[in-house]
Amino acid sequence: MDRGRDKAAGRDGGQNLQRQLADAFDATVTAGEGGAGIAADDEAGHIITLGASHRSAQITGTAGPVHASSTPPTVTHRLPGLLADMTGSPLAELVKPLAGRLDWYQIFDRGYAPDSLADGMMAGQFIGGRGLLRSAEQYFGLFLVAPHVTYPLHQHAALEIYCVLSGEIFIRHGREKPAMHITAGGHSVTPPYQVHELRTGDSACLMAYSWTGDLVGENWWWEEQGDGSWDRICWRRMPDSSWQLAERERLDDGEVSRAGDR
Repeated sequence: MDRGRDKAAGRDGGQNLQRQLADAFDATVTAGEGGAGIAADDEAGHIITLGASHRSAQITGTAGPVHASSTPPTVTHRLPGLLADMTGSPLAELVKPLAGRLDWYQIFDRGYAPDSLADGMMAGQFIGGRGLLRSAEQYFGLFLVAPHVTYPLHQHAALEIYCVLSGEIFIRHGREKPAMHITAGGHSVTPPYQVHELRTGDSACLMAYSWTGDLVGENWWWEEQGDGSWDRICWRRMPDSSWQLAERERLDDGEVSRAGDR
């Protein structure tokens, strides 16, 4: 096969996978059934937006083979068991054989984030800058969180959904609101700028995640200070999809209101 036909075959295969992912997402995630975090009407609109973005995102290329030696130890250790324990759904059935092909990476670098976060949170993309399908318009992949990890209160401009495939997660929207307990088959929608926290208990968790909107905007962590005031700390996304610490500022009332902190 010549280079032109190779390219066409790759493009057609990518479009097919993109359609399969979109169909599986739509069949698995139904507004008002297993959702948590926001009003049903708002959730329905956000899910429609996410589903449309899965189909419309421009795919600019496909990934080459991934070398097993580059897979982070946390993924090597925990992913097989999480895949084996997945609850059946159209999305779970589609992603299970794809999980080992992903370019898994550590989300936060050691030295910037606490070791528990650096070593305990891993991602691999089906669609995205490091995805099987390359795109700058959509992130759609898997998110693995080790046991006893807390991803502290944070906010970002992208619209986000987590679909729990295996294990369980506790997700809190705002500083005062109780955490939602989400098990396999459930999902949580987080609107743009909504401040939220993720926490695992005694078991690891595997989720499908999707981001749309402003994918490269800052990720702001909220941190309480000794005097009772709050700062927010800016993390900026790097070209390899990881995050690095950038700056700090005082949290003001305007940002608290925009962040849905209730």
